[in-house]
Amino acid sequence: MATQSFHRWLQQGEQMEHEAVQRTLKTMRNWQNETINYHRCRWTNATVEGRHNRIKSYQRRHYFTRNRLCYTAGILIECNRQRLSV
Repeated sequence: MATQSFHRWLQQGEQMEHEAVQRTLKTMRNWQNETINYHRCRWTNATVEGRHNRIKSYQRRHYFTRNRLCYTAGILIECNRQRLSV
């Protein structure tokens, strides 16, 4: 059903003949498998992306930390903060 809906959506977009819509359709065709799989399973990599973002922001804030153990422990605390508060 997800595949049929996706192809129907593409056909509707092709009828619009607008440059921005055509570019969007090209991107959607390139990511077709991933989009359909999301609608089948409802899995995302949002958790991984969120942790990666937290690590990068921690690195920017603590760029000159000399003690490697404190740095590593800080990253672990930063990424697992929600689990620690429960």
